Amino acid sequence: MIIEQMNKLKVLVVDDAKFIRERVTSMVRDAFPQSAVYACENGRDAIKAMSQEQFSIILCDWEMPQMSGLEVLQWTRAQDNYKQTPFLMVTSRGEREYVLKAIQAGVNDYMGKPFTSEQLVQKIMKALGKGGQLSAEQQARAAEMLKEDKARKESGASAPKSMPKPKGLAQLRCSDQTFKCAIKDLTLREVKVVIKNDGRFPKLLDQVVVDIEQLSGDAVARINGFVLSMQATEARLESAYVEVRIQFVDDDPDKLAHLSEYIASVR
Repeated sequence: MIIEQMNKLKVLVVDDAKFIRERVTSMVRDAFPQSAVYACENGRDAIKAMSQEQFSIILCDWEMPQMSGLEVLQWTRAQDNYKQTPFLMVTSRGEREYVLKAIQAGVNDYMGKPFTSEQLVQKIMKALGKGGQLSAEQQARAAEMLKEDKARKESGASAPKSMPKPKGLAQLRCSDQTFKCAIKDLTLREVKVVIKNDGRFPKLLDQVVVDIEQLSGDAVARINGFVLSMQATEARLESAYVEVRIQFVDDDPDKLAHLSEYIASVR
């Protein structure tokens, strides 16, 4: 858990992946420097924290062991002092049925992984702005950060070589684009995928979600991670394919058990 006593804005971040907790905490502190950020790795710790502190906003993952984000939301809305507190569900699940469950339970907003700092800050400003919980200074700092992110983003064919048979198919979802890819190698901690070189690439250290599928098209797993490395599959500028190595950050036992079965089936 991470706690910092500062001004009146108190933010609770709940996610079982350490990488995501640290990333969201950093984003919030960069945008709202006069804020206290408290991070929990599971729903039970979050409930304990909310029983001891009054938070301005809650940023909570959906898929967590022991207690899901939906259960945390339901507990939150049952407390008199948290009935109106902004609750933002942050998750890799975007199916309509999940969104509806969150809305029915009283969620204020919903954001899918992966996401940019710009998207997160906009959601926070929208949620807190309605209640007048952001000072003029905090709003100005966040607006400046959004402007800087936008500026950075704006400044930012030979015959294909035959590829070995893939161990599966996947979609690599980044904050602003999605890549179809073939799985070259897969373990419980990382995956190597190959994407076609069409001039678009993921960014190093970018937060991503890997949707793994069987060759038959059946879904296998949805894993959170970050881009660890990239390299061309050929030593030439016109390489038809690029290999992307993704480090997983999920620690969900159910996900890992399901993934291990799939790995065994393709070895």
